[in-house]
Amino acid sequence: MIGTIRLLALSGMASAMVAGAASCLENRDFYQSLPTVIGKEDQVGKFPFALNCDTVFVRKGVTTVVYPGTMLYFSRPSLNSVIKVEGTLIIKGTKNSYVSISGSLDSTRTGMEPGKRTWGGIEVAEGGKLEMEYAGVMRAPTPITAFSFQVKIVNSWFKGSSGMILPDGSLIPMESSWHAINNMDLTKGNVDRNAAEADRPAEAISVKEKSDLLEKQPGFWTWKKAAGGAAALAVVGVGAAVLLSPAKTSTGSKQPPPDGRDPAIDPLPPMPF
Repeated sequence: MIGTIRLLALSGMASAMVAGAASCLENRDFYQSLPTVIGKEDQVGKFPFALNCDTVFVRKGVTTVVYPGTMLYFSRPSLNSVIKVEGTLIIKGTKNSYVSISGSLDSTRTGMEPGKRTWGGIEVAEGGKLEMEYAGVMRAPTPITAFSFQVKIVNSWFKGSSGMILPDGSLIPMESSWHAINNMDLTKGNVDRNAAEADRPAEAISVKEKSDLLEKQPGFWTWKKAAGGAAALAVVGVGAAVLLSPAKTSTGSKQPPPDGRDPAIDPLPPMPF
């Protein structure tokens, strides 16, 4: 009975947040800008936070910190739903309490979980800065498009993504079923897990494991370097096709278990959602 009441309460809260989406038209400047703090540093449990406009910004000169347990999602998700970072976005999850970023939320028997609706990803503008630690990104075909080298990603994972675009227009292809990034720092030239062995965290997978993870079937990726928006549009198109087509797996890879993790390649602990 208590569980049913809790689920109804969470569902009601989610419905109320979705209903507030129309507020974007009433106060667009307010809802298009992320606040400087989302959640609390000592937060316990999950904290849903709705984004009520298609494009939301971390404005130039502003720093937004997202604390553990926060669940960022869009009220009305589409491939046009983008988080644009002109200032600094710091996503500070922990090993036991990840931050999730998804297009939508779904109600489950245990509460709210990241949903299956697709969205447009995070765009780091020239001069912008993104720091992401212990985060889970769901169903963004192009989860990150970086026009700035100030991008650092530690111990984070991605599901339903096709590729990440770097400032030079090149692409890091990603396994759509599951892709983990343990140590990426573009300011130091570290792309994914290419850092020297001495600089890699103990839980990071080996270079050989990375090669196995990124191995792909012939003809699956036909990518040429392109500039800016053209690259983003190209990958969004490829990503949407991948997500809508039957699942493809890397040569020699294994199907992940029902929870989406592949223990053979996943260096991270079981996710809290």
